[in-house]
Amino acid sequence: MRNLPSLRLQRATALSLQALALLLFGLHLFVRLAFPPSPPDTVPDAMSLESAWWGLWPVHSLAAWQVTAGGAALLGAIYATWAVWPQRMRMTGSRWGSALLVLVTAALVAAFYLFPLAHTRWGDAFMLAKGIAYPDAALRITHSWQAPLDVFVHAQVWQVMHAALGWEDAAPAYRLLSPVAGLLYLLAAMALSRDLHRSPYNAPHWLSYGLLATLGVLQLFFGYVENYSFAAAGVLAYLWLGLRVLAGGCPLWLAAALLALTNATHPSTIILAPSLLFLGWRTWRKRNQTLLAVVGEIALPMLLLGGTTFIWMEASGHGLYALLNTDRPGGGDARWFVPLWQTSTRWEHYTLFSWLHLRDWLNQQMLVAPVVLPALGIMAASVGLARREATHGRAAPHMGVQAVHHKREGAAGAYGWDGVRFLGVAASFYLLFTFVWNPDYGSQRDWDLFSLAALPATLLLAVSAPCSLPATRLLRAGMIPLLVLQGWHTWAWIVQNTLPWQWPD
Repeated sequence: MRNLPSLRLQRATALSLQALALLLFGLHLFVRLAFPPSPPDTVPDAMSLESAWWGLWPVHSLAAWQVTAGGAALLGAIYATWAVWPQRMRMTGSRWGSALLVLVTAALVAAFYLFPLAHTRWGDAFMLAKGIAYPDAALRITHSWQAPLDVFVHAQVWQVMHAALGWEDAAPAYRLLSPVAGLLYLLAAMALSRDLHRSPYNAPHWLSYGLLATLGVLQLFFGYVENYSFAAAGVLAYLWLGLRVLAGGCPLWLAAALLALTNATHPSTIILAPSLLFLGWRTWRKRNQTLLAVVGEIALPMLLLGGTTFIWMEASGHGLYALLNTDRPGGGDARWFVPLWQTSTRWEHYTLFSWLHLRDWLNQQMLVAPVVLPALGIMAASVGLARREATHGRAAPHMGVQAVHHKREGAAGAYGWDGVRFLGVAASFYLLFTFVWNPDYGSQRDWDLFSLAALPATLLLAVSAPCSLPATRLLRAGMIPLLVLQGWHTWAWIVQNTLPWQWPD
């Protein structure tokens, strides 16, 4: 944060981000024009184009006018950031910006209920919808180690509503509850946008909230029948509390307790444990607490909530035996990781260093967060060039950049580099998880398992962008087109899942 880029470098960075937005839109347009869509009532063959490039395929669900509108909005955003906002307009102030976020949040929550998922195509959705409501009560899914708290809550809601309204399967329970998780997610996004705006990063409200509210993760809140909606809200809230711990505004034990509760909604979120250890290390170094006290703040909430979950599952008759047998980690073949050299079961689809695996990983990033990792790459290059400029004495920031610099350096409760490191640890381990964990159903159907990895990486982009583009008008010029592109892409993904689709006979 100390090596501020020159105005020339900032312009180059903003132009690079705009070129990225145009490139991604062009890629979508190429897929739509060059590749014919699959029939809506068929499962794509493993060798089909949809199976090969499923991260871009939602563009086929849009009408021609919607594609045209997306292109026009992108070009309009680029034009406005250069030709309109710098001379004639100012972004809304903090108070009006907060009010606008409340209105957007209310509109999104309404959309969660109005446009629910129309099928059970992804992941374990079909099994959950039918298994929770199985006619034989003794065989119903009421507890599962794959998502202990999430499955239990949905099963209980279904039982109550089945008795009251005669719900035949559990899909309506997910349509009722996943928007609630979406509301919690958006409230956490609002809290993060407020804190990051007040922090030394000086990230505008529209940037942090916009990045989080345009991710494909939002699909989880449109009546999505799976175990990840509340986990997504928990992960984002934990990252918010983690940043507050570093700023001295939150006790470490509270962040640890929230992560433990999130682990109970879905155990895959345990991958965030290294980031919690980082919080503990920084707390120990900065607050003069004893190592024993810091360990206690982490371990006690984890042991209390984890032990409670284990005892509760054991008491329900779905305890250790189920964990080691029917609910064992690794799915159908109990193999956790993508095989290194060869596949040996029908649940393994490729080896770790194969092109097919890399292609699926790229599809996953494109589906959920198309702009995040490429933009982070551009920001990293900008930081490197800024350091080079500083080393050779060529940096010449204008007065506005210097003012932002002083605001950051002098702000109270600064996160400093600790916030970047915390988010970097969380993002690195989560992205590594998405690369090495074996998706039993294939990455296309298990996109939701890996989607949560986008959250720490997105926040890392939110705090990095103002550091690489401290000039406000250049920050708008670089990031607003990316928000338009990502929002349009997620819109296509949501539209695709509101279209009727039936399992083939």
